[in-house]
Amino acid sequence: MPPSTTFQPRDFLRYFVSPAAFGMLVLIIVQEAGSATTTWLVIQIARDIAEEHITARDFVEIVVVQTVSYIAGAVSWIFAERAGFAAYARYMLDFARRNRSRTALLADGGAREQVEPFLTNETFDVSFDLIYNLQYYLRLFFQLLFNALVLGFEIDAGLPIAFAAVFVILITLQWLLQKPLAAAFLHNQRMTNRMRARTYNAWDNIFSGNRYNFTLWHRDFRHRLGDAVVAQIRAILAREGWSAISGVIALVVVLSTTAWVAIQDAGNTTLLIALAATLPRQIEMTLDMHQLTGGLTDLVAVWTRIRGVCAHMHPVADTGFVARIDFERLVLREGEREWVCDSLADAVHRVLAVPTGLVGVRGGNGSGKSTLLSALKCRLRGQAYYWPTHDRLAFEFNAGAPAPGLSPADSTVDPDADAEDASEISVAEEIEQKKGYSSGERQLRVLQEIVAKTDCQVYLLDEWDANLDLANRAAASALVGQLAQRARVVEISHRDRR
Repeated sequence: MPPSTTFQPRDFLRYFVSPAAFGMLVLIIVQEAGSATTTWLVIQIARDIAEEHITARDFVEIVVVQTVSYIAGAVSWIFAERAGFAAYARYMLDFARRNRSRTALLADGGAREQVEPFLTNETFDVSFDLIYNLQYYLRLFFQLLFNALVLGFEIDAGLPIAFAAVFVILITLQWLLQKPLAAAFLHNQRMTNRMRARTYNAWDNIFSGNRYNFTLWHRDFRHRLGDAVVAQIRAILAREGWSAISGVIALVVVLSTTAWVAIQDAGNTTLLIALAATLPRQIEMTLDMHQLTGGLTDLVAVWTRIRGVCAHMHPVADTGFVARIDFERLVLREGEREWVCDSLADAVHRVLAVPTGLVGVRGGNGSGKSTLLSALKCRLRGQAYYWPTHDRLAFEFNAGAPAPGLSPADSTVDPDADAEDASEISVAEEIEQKKGYSSGERQLRVLQEIVAKTDCQVYLLDEWDANLDLANRAAASALVGQLAQRARVVEISHRDRR
């Protein structure tokens, strides 16, 4: 069962609270304070020109201040990257903590299709979309705030009031439009993930060479692709349409105020020169205002995607998982004794009745042998070690290491080599890890490591002797015997099938 607590967007945002994020914020403030100082220096130069006592020092100060601003902005990206990677790492660790031992989900293809994109790419993309948007829009916000204050103090108080009015108008309109925008982005996310999920079985349907299966796969993929294209176009039109409207509103209000100030102070040559000198900055600020409020649409889109991440933090397994076990056809065998299971509780009782020994699970095809082992793991959790039939579990003997007999420098997997996508890298690493081992040899190495490195009360081994020849089977049986001497071993074996 999933944990009783829910996972909300605010929980996801806590992943970003870190020293790196704080450092990013401080550097953004330094950057934009420098930008506003440059605006102030430009105003002073304009006044000096009007009074005819300009000096080279004024320009040197601009160079120094703007250089500090540029450096702070560049360094802030380093902190942004660190904050994004740290947040994604916290998400993965939290996902592992919340979902450990939920073994019933291993074979649930529907749940995997929904959740796996969030583990492999979606959450990573969301993390960096969020941190990049925060970095960019915080910079715009402080740039507008500091520069508006400078214009208000040095030229006319009406200018910051105009920017504040534009901000309030655009934020209000944004708030009124948030639901339809969020709905468009949520539908876009669902359609995109639905399309990506269909690519997981592309390999089988393409390389099998079967026209029938490929036709069915391609027809469904094309349908999903079309839905994703339509959803993405609608989302983009919603965002860009709103951005255009907000840009026009900002330009009209701010430049109208600037024109009013110029008319009111027509006889003040010094102020008019300063106003003219800052006019490019004001036009730039209207663009920034448009980007800032329009960018809130991007934040709405990211927020919508965060909701998708949160909704999949606790995958929901098939509620009929245990019901698929045909207890009337399952037999637990220990030595010469046999018991017919009548429930999961009975199986747990039999397994834990004594601390050591080997218990075999026997039954016909479809009787639920593997499902029983998964259900036992779900029930026993940390007490049990579970080794499924087809595993991609990480083991020390081949995880991140070169093949036997090779030094790390001889490994053919180059972590810096270009690859088209993460799946290509994953396949290359998996091939490298298996290099030098047949299926049977790998099973033997896995058993050796389980015996040497783990210490559990119960071991659940699903078809541990598959692909073993006679010599390796004897060695593997000896290893399982070692486990049975110190713990309870429940196994499904290729031996003595019924």
